[in-house]
Amino acid sequence: MENFRQSHKHSGFKRFFLNCARKAMILALLLSGACAHHRDVRPGSDGIHSVRITSEDKEAGSREAIEQANDFCKKYEKMAVFLNEESKYEGSMSESDYKTAKTTAKVAQAVGGAGYVFGGKNERSAGGILGLGGGIASEALGKGYSVNMKFKCQ
Repeated sequence: MENFRQSHKHSGFKRFFLNCARKAMILALLLSGACAHHRDVRPGSDGIHSVRITSEDKEAGSREAIEQANDFCKKYEKMAVFLNEESKYEGSMSESDYKTAKTTAKVAQAVGGAGYVFGGKNERSAGGILGLGGGIASEALGKGYSVNMKFKCQ
């Protein structure tokens, strides 16, 4: 009986955690369907529109801005024609330090998640803490880049 209790000691917590994770995923899916696909586009009265994205890196921000501009123009059965693009780092620390810290946080999340999922009892605890710490660090660092694009629908 003692072995049974020890092997199932954390099963209540695990069940609770998995239920919360499932509910969060369902809620995220429901809310993502309700959001506009061009929420950051600002229509211009002169036909020149703008989109401003904040992102963890320039490339992802540019891709997101292009997707939103294309989606905006699609509702008029037109295509986005980009007039200019400006991307810049706006973080409070040096750009190099920001990139290093973001990479470290992502590695901590990945290693921690793997340790939690695949590790033994001690590794699970350490993995959970490491993964959580990486997630908190990444959120604290925020989105250091902004991408601004101007476009027309043609």
